[in-house]
Amino acid sequence: MARQPRRDSPDTWHHVINRGIAKRPLFETRDDIRFFLARLARQIRLNRIEVHAYCIMTTHFHMLVRSPIGELSEAMRRVQNEHSRRFNRRKQRDGALIRGRFFSRLVDSLRYRRTLVRYIDGNPVQAGIVEASGEYEFGSAAAFNRESFPRWFNRDWIESEIRFEAGGEPLTAAKYRAMFEVRDPKRLEDISDFVEARIRNKGRRDPFNDLIGSTPKHVRAWMRRKAKLADGHAIGQPVCGARTLLQELASLEKRELWTVEDGDQIHRGIELARTGLLRELCHLSWKEIAQFEAGSISRVNRLADTHRRLIEGNSDYAGRVAQIAHQAMLRCY
Repeated sequence: MARQPRRDSPDTWHHVINRGIAKRPLFETRDDIRFFLARLARQIRLNRIEVHAYCIMTTHFHMLVRSPIGELSEAMRRVQNEHSRRFNRRKQRDGALIRGRFFSRLVDSLRYRRTLVRYIDGNPVQAGIVEASGEYEFGSAAAFNRESFPRWFNRDWIESEIRFEAGGEPLTAAKYRAMFEVRDPKRLEDISDFVEARIRNKGRRDPFNDLIGSTPKHVRAWMRRKAKLADGHAIGQPVCGARTLLQELASLEKRELWTVEDGDQIHRGIELARTGLLRELCHLSWKEIAQFEAGSISRVNRLADTHRRLIEGNSDYAGRVAQIAHQAMLRCY
């Protein structure tokens, strides 16, 4: 009986990643990468996937793909198997080359999709291989930089985004760089921190679109709704990276001493906000937050309870925390 391809949800977007086993090189030569891309092109011609952004590094690859007919898994299985067989024959080796099936995360949010392109393009820049993403030979940013595209590469969505932002003007290399290129190392770190937090997280619901385009007032309303749910809510996708949030709080702490009156008690605002936002924005576990706070889980829970109570009942505290959250999310976006 013929093998039945695994079915995925049709017409969905995914961030697809894989690495070489035991951190070994997945690609050793230009020919290795060209063969991998040729196998990918074959699956694209079969309409199993569309590739809208990609970066092929020595030890791993990242792609932003759309699955038109729900055959992403079958497409990647064939590409990886064919690449592994060729690689092993050429190197006269046997055994696994690629670490597992492949890793993917559903991309529901349009704004996050844009951020993901910046992250994918920024991989060789962060690795110190090139100074600008458009200089890297085996990434989609280079195609936009030279305005010469592989036939299999789908630029429709990116071109529509750029046209929208540019008031209908045609796509150019300069417009692509203005929208997607990130050279500032700190900004690249913020984006990487955010995307990698999402890679680790298993949550499904994505509030990013709603929050990143909102004002601090709307963020505050969202946080109050979460506070009413207490800690029984289902953890969704992070909307901010922990590193970025902690830097935003550290910057505030250098500028002023923030105290919060709570009846007869006075709390350190930074400490409460840090605990609450690491949970609500970054979706860290209590154990992870306790490590950041250098304290016990029970103490972290007490701080989180106070944070939620003040979010509901203290408008000054809620407004201040919403402003911090908003700024941290903007840094990731």
